[in-house]
Amino acid sequence: MPRGAPAGGSIGDTAFGALAALGSAVAWAVTSLLARSLMAELGSVGVNAIRSTIGGVLLVVWVLATVGTGAFTAISASGWLLLGLSIVTAIALGDTVFFESTRAIGVARAMTVSTSYPLGAAVIAAAFLNEPVTVPIAVGSLVTTAGLVLIVAPWAERAPEERFWFGVGAAALASLAWAVATVLVKPPLSEMSATTAQAIRLPVAALVLWLTPWARSVPGAFAKSGRAVKIRIAILGAITSVSSVMFVAGVKHAGVAIASVLSATAPMFAIPLAVVFLDERLTLRAVAGIVLTVAGMILLQL
Repeated sequence: MPRGAPAGGSIGDTAFGALAALGSAVAWAVTSLLARSLMAELGSVGVNAIRSTIGGVLLVVWVLATVGTGAFTAISASGWLLLGLSIVTAIALGDTVFFESTRAIGVARAMTVSTSYPLGAAVIAAAFLNEPVTVPIAVGSLVTTAGLVLIVAPWAERAPEERFWFGVGAAALASLAWAVATVLVKPPLSEMSATTAQAIRLPVAALVLWLTPWARSVPGAFAKSGRAVKIRIAILGAITSVSSVMFVAGVKHAGVAIASVLSATAPMFAIPLAVVFLDERLTLRAVAGIVLTVAGMILLQL
């Protein structure tokens, strides 16, 4: 078994978890670009509420159709509590403030700051879940994070000072929220599949978001929005359902440290998207960042 793999997990389990975490990174790169394009019409809370609702409905229907109600009734009270807390922290707080930070300082700078979250998650998991932080995990995490910073740091010009510091603070808060949420979701996964966990977490997140005062105008704004906006938000909701399951599967099978680092590689996948759709240039610094990030990912699997 690779060092740092969850106790009792096989090599196949860990590899599956790593691939799932990487898949969630690809999906998050697409999610960030789609969400930013929708915030002018719906706002960050509105985008989050609608995408969580769509994703949650899709997952609940899937679980009921494939497993039945027993998937939900067999969960312990502590499992329900930790799942609820984790998703409120991750989406209602983390994703919302992250999307706000992208409006203030751009996707690139927001991602640069928020890529620190795997390091926080690894430290918290080591302290409270007794997950080992081995040398390969520690070095791989640092190398991967350095590569990500190298990739995204040059993308955006410095924003006006007042919005710059607001954006940095919001991205840092998102990083902390994601780290805490990742650790909170791990214990309940011993009772259920990743799909069942997300079929609980996403509807809870949607409910919390709809209850906030910032969501009151969202139904009207969504009703008045054009067909293109409705199509994009539907796609975003579908991607959310799949990507959220992949992320939780990564935590379940590969552990908090490895899954959080690999899922944070979204900027590496955002580069080809930016080149294709935004006419960004592929710089030597970006290439060097990709090489460094891949090297860190390899170290994580040693």
